[in-house]
Amino acid sequence: QRTTLISFKQHPERGDSVWAFDGRTGWIKTPRGLLSDYELIGEELDGARLEAQMAFPGQIKQALNNWRVGLRRAIEGKDYLIVQGSRPRGLLATWYFDSDTGLLRRMVRYGPSPVGRVPTQIDYTDYRDVGGIKFPFEYQFSWLDGRYTAKIKDIRTYVQIDAARFGRPAAR
Repeated sequence: QRTTLISFKQHPERGDSVWAFDGRTGWIKTPRGLLSDYELIGEELDGARLEAQMAFPGQIKQALNNWRVGLRRAIEGKDYLIVQGSRPRGLLATWYFDSDTGLLRRMVRYGPSPVGRVPTQIDYTDYRDVGGIKFPFEYQFSWLDGRYTAKIKDIRTYVQIDAARFGRPAAR
């Protein structure tokens, strides 16, 4: 399960965006989008599932299959270890791990579409220690028609969360 709430503090008139995945179904609520909210299907749903699994990567081995190790690749002049896996319905993901720290720096997932594979790239930076676990406090998302950076202000572990927070976002 995973929910991302995006607030635009400098532009509160925009409202909040919510990306929610309850373990089976996912939704996106975007107040300024063509559709104010919609249920995820196909490649978007597979991507939401993978991102939820990666939030706590203890499940990384089960997240994909057909694992391969690739050649090192550079990001901003630094070499990273490459690991790639796939899912039966066509989702392919490539992970870039820092060889010094072992931390995930980038994930690029490719979902099938009628026009070929559609990439979504997530860069993970600003890792900080939270209760003995390193979490990225900045995510940079890039996809075919958009890009945004999310800066996390607080991460807490072992906190009770109402299950409704992972369900369909409430309409406004």
